[in-house]
Amino acid sequence: MKPSKIISTAMKIEQITNLNTIVLDQNRNLIYHHETISIPDFMPGSGYKDIFSLYKSMDKNNHLYTYVNEWDLHYYGYSFGVQDESYTIIIGPYFLITPNLYSLSRNYHLSSIQSETLRERSEKIHVLPVEKANSFASVLQQFQTIMLNEATPTIIQAKKINDNDTQKIDNSTEDEELELVKLRYQIEKDFMHAVEQGDKITALTLINSKNMLFSFSERFPNQPIRRLKNLAIVMNTLLRTAARNGNVPAILIHRKSEEYAFEIENASKLAILNPLQDRMIEDYCDLVAANSLRHYSKMTQIVIEHLQSFYDKPIDKDKLAETCNTHPSHLSRKFKQDTNLTITAYQKMLRINKAKHLLRTENLSIEEIAWITGYEDSSYFARIFKKETGSTPLQYREGNML
Repeated sequence: MKPSKIISTAMKIEQITNLNTIVLDQNRNLIYHHETISIPDFMPGSGYKDIFSLYKSMDKNNHLYTYVNEWDLHYYGYSFGVQDESYTIIIGPYFLITPNLYSLSRNYHLSSIQSETLRERSEKIHVLPVEKANSFASVLQQFQTIMLNEATPTIIQAKKINDNDTQKIDNSTEDEELELVKLRYQIEKDFMHAVEQGDKITALTLINSKNMLFSFSERFPNQPIRRLKNLAIVMNTLLRTAARNGNVPAILIHRKSEEYAFEIENASKLAILNPLQDRMIEDYCDLVAANSLRHYSKMTQIVIEHLQSFYDKPIDKDKLAETCNTHPSHLSRKFKQDTNLTITAYQKMLRINKAKHLLRTENLSIEEIAWITGYEDSSYFARIFKKETGSTPLQYREGNML
């Protein structure tokens, strides 16, 4: 049996399940792997640890195995023999129930960045109903049958209308196309500059969902959803670059980019994709307007970038000063001069803003939100929150439910 037959069958399994699909031979060599989800290094089973743990435990051919790691990530494995050779196919990970991200973050002492990555990655991992998981298991057990019985439908093709007429493109048409390309690049350049400045009115005027100049309807003419997804992916890349040129902290851009990448990938209707581009433009412009560091000194930019990434951790001013090649006292004075806030006050502002966002958008307890934002004592967090906002966390949530 040629490995190509096994690989092509594995590709069919991947298309059916939309899960990571791995095939290993009897010597533990990877002969096929397709991964739509990668496991972060801080999670158990990262890399191929889960895969090889399951593989080592599978000691029977033509037998289905299921593997569950300590974070409740599930995998299916199935081994089979072909011409005295043994092969193993593994699919996963997936969840059977939505994980408690707060408990995982706290139990494994994850940083704010790790917790944010866990949230983003967990949203991409499928939560399968038991019935669907069982169906995938049944398909996996039919691997050899699928491999040996290639689908070969009889093709019935409509008669083509012969048309020998051809249309020549003259020089004037080529000139028009060249001018169109130049116009698109100039508009794109002006658009990027507008986003870098946080100017969403100008950005939307230059490029919006109704601008036919950037519709590219000739691409995937019979696949409008695929075409709009491709355009949205390109737009996300342009906006991410413009935001970085606008001196927005990298961690904020990463979070925004990941959020939209996931939304684009999972959009299945034109009604969702059509307004998405305009919303992305507005959102990135607002991100630049609210978080651009261009007006601050390089020293203050470094501190703000650090605080954005580690707002939930204690501040070590000595280490920050060392990073900036200056004295802690000078660092504090310069930061206060640039922002009108002390470093501690700026961190508190970031924590409270994060808490507001979680209260508006997440169904988390006050204790969970306190811990996520860096407060071990939820009562102390509630007092700080009320002092800064005039409302208790519960009052704020009740008055700002989305």
